[in-house]
Amino acid sequence: MSINVAASRIFLVSTDSKFSQSLATFFLSKFELSIFENGDLLFQNIHQKPNAIFFEVENDFLDAIPFLDKILGFNKNIPVILISKNNNITGFNFLSKSNIYGCFQKEELTKQRLYFLLKNIGQTYQLQNQLEKLDTKIHHNMVKNMVYNCAKMQRVEKLIDKASCTNIPCYISGEQGTGKGAAAYLIHYLSNKKSFPYLYLKLSTIEPEDLEKEFFGYENHQSQIFREGKLELSNGGTLYLEDIHLLPLSFQSKFLNAIKLGYFQRVGGNENIPINIRFITSTPKDLFSEMEAGDFLESLYYRLMGLAISIPPLKDRGNDIILLATNLMNEFFEKNNFEKKILSKKAKQKLLAYSFPGNIRELRSIMERAMVLADENIISEDDIEFGSSSNQISFLDQTITFEEYKSKIIHHFLKKYDNDIQVVSTKLDIGKSTIYRMLKSEKEKSTKRMTWFNLF
Repeated sequence: MSINVAASRIFLVSTDSKFSQSLATFFLSKFELSIFENGDLLFQNIHQKPNAIFFEVENDFLDAIPFLDKILGFNKNIPVILISKNNNITGFNFLSKSNIYGCFQKEELTKQRLYFLLKNIGQTYQLQNQLEKLDTKIHHNMVKNMVYNCAKMQRVEKLIDKASCTNIPCYISGEQGTGKGAAAYLIHYLSNKKSFPYLYLKLSTIEPEDLEKEFFGYENHQSQIFREGKLELSNGGTLYLEDIHLLPLSFQSKFLNAIKLGYFQRVGGNENIPINIRFITSTPKDLFSEMEAGDFLESLYYRLMGLAISIPPLKDRGNDIILLATNLMNEFFEKNNFEKKILSKKAKQKLLAYSFPGNIRELRSIMERAMVLADENIISEDDIEFGSSSNQISFLDQTITFEEYKSKIIHHFLKKYDNDIQVVSTKLDIGKSTIYRMLKSEKEKSTKRMTWFNLF
């Protein structure tokens, strides 16, 4: 028989030498066993990172709670097996602590039970490692897309470096799709909290009535239901809150109270749970304006603001557009086993002339479509397609006169309906004469320009 555990270090806290010796005999050929007389001695060696802890409870199981909390603070994934010394395991809620893997009387720990217990722990470790690797890969791909050369993004890089050297809260602003999530993860990844949890909560996906349970967790002793909230799950690490402006005022005060006190209670519970979290928040809105309008608490605003980082829109990043497009192409080639292609000069010019209202998300969509459409190894300007909705937003981003806006809107609909003036006048609820006058005026202006040029 073999037990597959990622590493092979077991800690045992027990004053019963006979019992310790019996476990040592079983562990001898498979694990490195360290025996301690009390929890304090164990914590002096916790840096050795045990894979499992067997903890003998001397009297009341409630006496084990401080020890369990301390283990949770170090690493919430270390399984703890509680051992009853006096064969009394009643009156203790085993589900109240997430790191309790089991609770047994001494005589129950037979060789067969120990074998299956440790085998299950090994399988759990394997699953945790796979999930961590998957999560890391996802976030590393996000960071990979943070390629830049422009001065504005170099400023962002400096702020991220400064943020990662401390545990100061960070507030990231910027339009949708600019890479706020990637910046948040990079701050965590470069900080001393890297080995602790990084959790992401998109507030736009949570109903207001569910916020308390989502943040604080909940418990129901009668039904034996216990669930950790995001604050508890991210303890020691980083919690990234996207769209922070969507927090209702009624909940903002409760969230603020937890931050100020440094602890909270699960919904339905009465135990104070301490928190040590770096908060990173983001929003496409102007949070200061939200505060001035009375929609965001001033105290919470200044608690979360910390270091402010503004991510520029893609249209303001110049040649970064081409760098990002090339990076996205290489990622697509690698993922789909495509033959590599390059952008033509005119394709690059077309990309640089576009305003990208959807920012990096839109660029990704455009480039993936272009790589599929391109018949040759060179992506031409015809392979670069902008969606109709994007084109409408595109000209709205330009600084032009109201009359020029009107002209662009009318021309857009004329093109859409094959120059059918009757249909366009109906769709836009304007008179046909208005369209005719506009077209006539534009023609006359064009003729005047031609006449002027002919003088030379």
